[in-house]
Amino acid sequence: MYYRSRVWASVLLLTLAVAGWYSARLAWADTQFRARTMESVARAVGILPGNVEYLLFHALQLDYEGLDSTALLERAARLSPLSSPPRIRLGLAAERRGDLAAAERWLLSAAKVDQQFEPRWTLANYYFRHTSGDDFWKWMRHALQVSYGDRRLAFDLCWRMSEDRALVLAKGIPNQHDVSAAYLLYVLDAHPEATAGAAARLVAFNKAGDGPSLEAATDMLIAQGRAQDARALWRDLGRADPLETVARERGEGRGFDWRWSTLDGVTHRTDRDPGIHRIGLSGKQPETCDLLVRTLLLIPGRQYQIRWSSRVESAQSGVGIAWKIGDEKFPLKAETGWKQQQASITARAELTTVTLTYQRPAGEPRLEGSVDVRDVSVSPIGGATSSSK
Repeated sequence: MYYRSRVWASVLLLTLAVAGWYSARLAWADTQFRARTMESVARAVGILPGNVEYLLFHALQLDYEGLDSTALLERAARLSPLSSPPRIRLGLAAERRGDLAAAERWLLSAAKVDQQFEPRWTLANYYFRHTSGDDFWKWMRHALQVSYGDRRLAFDLCWRMSEDRALVLAKGIPNQHDVSAAYLLYVLDAHPEATAGAAARLVAFNKAGDGPSLEAATDMLIAQGRAQDARALWRDLGRADPLETVARERGEGRGFDWRWSTLDGVTHRTDRDPGIHRIGLSGKQPETCDLLVRTLLLIPGRQYQIRWSSRVESAQSGVGIAWKIGDEKFPLKAETGWKQQQASITARAELTTVTLTYQRPAGEPRLEGSVDVRDVSVSPIGGATSSSK
């Protein structure tokens, strides 16, 4: 019994000694690593040659000195079979040496063991540099599928690969809501010629929060003169067909809605009387300005009739307010009671702007008072209403 106890005590003491020695070794290696010098990190690697963090950092030090870090990175890759960083670095190092076969093999290995953004993005960049179109689009799409945050660099790279907007959308942009929403905002700023396709992709998701960016896309299409694309997007947003009767939407300021000015000396009110838009003029408004604006979708060559009712509350005889459609103007009469007026035009283009303008009459002070308008409509002669307020 006594002998057995001595044996167990010896084993315990030996175990404690080994544990202490190993703890001291770990502490010494950590101290050397934290010093961050080339020599100290090399000593840390020598103490713990299986520590992947030490290996990768020392490999980076060798890279900075222009030395070969391949052996360290290969050891790190063997020790961490599910880690992509050493494989990515081995691939990029092989590319720099001109060994493209090894570069591609290591980068593909990185993407196989790690399906996050970085390995896929690195492969997309690799194939961009080596003009491998199909592989580039494949890995760019895979990268964007798991992307988050600012994707502008990825979108930029797509457009550097090709300026074909249909190709970029079809091959590079995954059909995911978050990516599609980011891409529409990107093209509105950087490549407005791609607005129609990007907007059509996003509107198909039917997400309420996308309304502002899709309305901005409608504005862009109108500005580009792409009438039918703008019409299609507007209808996909659930808005009334602008070629037919338009709902009494007010003040949204987008697409085919009415929009109004935000100018010093000009106020707008629509909540007092349903269907009436009151414009207040303080006398400090600009001498020439637009008060209300709407884009109409018309059929070129067809005749239309504009109708409206208005009243003016002002002590001044000169009004200076008129409807302007294309190059034609139709003045409002100075009436304190409601006055119905109408005029006819011939549409010269699909997209035509109807604007309520103010211009100070010659020899008159700027108008002080208010102008009310209601029942504004533009309709084809012999047809249905085309725009109304």
